[in-house]
Amino acid sequence: MTGPRLDLLLTHAYFLADDPHEQELCRPFPPLGIQYVVAWLRRAGFSAVDWFDSTFQPGPAALLAHVADADPRVVGLYGHTVTRPVARDIVARLVEQGRRVIAGGPDPAQYVEEYLDMGVEVLVIGEGERTLQELMEHLAGNGWRWRWEALSAIPGIAFRDPDGRQVRTAPRPLIRPLEQIPWPYRDRRDLSAYLETWRARHGETALSMITSRGCPFHCSWCSKQVYGDSYRRRDVDDVIDEMAFLKQTFQPDQIWFADDLFTINRRWVHRFCRRVVERGLQTPFYLIGRPGSLDPAMCDALRRAGCYRMYLSAESGAQHVLDAMRKDGSVEQILQGARLLRAHGIQVGVFVMLGYPGETPADVTATMRMLHEVQPEVTLLSLAHPMKGTAFYDQVADRIERPPGWERANGGRLAFRMDLPRRYYDCAQRWMHAEGALVRRLRQGELDLEVAALLARAATWRVGMRAVERGLWR
Repeated sequence: MTGPRLDLLLTHAYFLADDPHEQELCRPFPPLGIQYVVAWLRRAGFSAVDWFDSTFQPGPAALLAHVADADPRVVGLYGHTVTRPVARDIVARLVEQGRRVIAGGPDPAQYVEEYLDMGVEVLVIGEGERTLQELMEHLAGNGWRWRWEALSAIPGIAFRDPDGRQVRTAPRPLIRPLEQIPWPYRDRRDLSAYLETWRARHGETALSMITSRGCPFHCSWCSKQVYGDSYRRRDVDDVIDEMAFLKQTFQPDQIWFADDLFTINRRWVHRFCRRVVERGLQTPFYLIGRPGSLDPAMCDALRRAGCYRMYLSAESGAQHVLDAMRKDGSVEQILQGARLLRAHGIQVGVFVMLGYPGETPADVTATMRMLHEVQPEVTLLSLAHPMKGTAFYDQVADRIERPPGWERANGGRLAFRMDLPRRYYDCAQRWMHAEGALVRRLRQGELDLEVAALLARAATWRVGMRAVERGLWR
């Protein structure tokens, strides 16, 4: 052990080396959730709390080696869908070593039995700061052992009592106002690998922030296991002060606002933009916006403050698919939002989801038409996958597939019997990428061999889609 023994070591068991999709994009950010918890606990007096960032490590062995060196009394694991398969093995090793193990995040809240079966002793359900503080106070006051009969009084947790019965305590009220939460614990040591990776791949650096927690909308596929249906926003000046700190301390070339929906409150957005300009903090930033919330005044204010790209959660170019998703928006709003952004010099990014129940080949074509009209600089495509605890999951519960080895093969994501063969959607994604790139280059007046190659690829994958439709390719 190279230093004093830790009381708590937090980690997330995410390894970039095991994520080929993110390796291709290569836009990693530190886990803000863990950094928030570290900051909260240190302010509460738990100085022997730290976190281990596994993102750039080669695999679980490096995490376990760090645990052996730091010798924490408690290991806390942030659980996410994609990390569940590897977390199982890590937890087993920690339990073999006789360590206290807790877990929190969106995944454990819906897979309580699975995480308890792994050997996790206590799960944090919902927002983690206050709950984890109470758990640490409980352990510190009881010789780092659980007093199971007393745990039932701590809101927001789940565990098994000594008789093997599952106990889930009352929900914990959410923290209000958000300004009482300290800024994430950021240290140059923790951020250096991220800054260097961004610089090496993109020639610039980036850091992330959040200005809110939660989302008040009810999209059928969206998991809300941590913040529920709530929406809380930080005071503008608190956000601005954090921006100033990031700019002075780390000099990022851009900032990613990782809120679910940044543009939901026009008044707040205008105050934010005004204060950014007043304090001379204009730094290029990008965010997620809701198309129906945009108007010319907001787009103009955002651009003046430094916004250079906004991602729109478009999902589909077919209105009945959006309605089935409970998107509470329209295709026309997506198109109008994109036009507004372009008119004010803001790039457009879009999220598109293929394979939602009820989507037809004609709907996929309509989505492609929408993309041609939106002309996004970035299109992020995904296949629909149900997450436990969502309306989408309930809708397709009898169609969910769990073949042997599904967790590791799918990165923990559930698959279901889709309306068309999965090969169709594989072809559709490749077609959309190729045709989108082709049209973008043609609009720029480019005519070269790469354009010819994109034309051939788009045609090939379009033929593949039709062959799958007609049962000629399975």
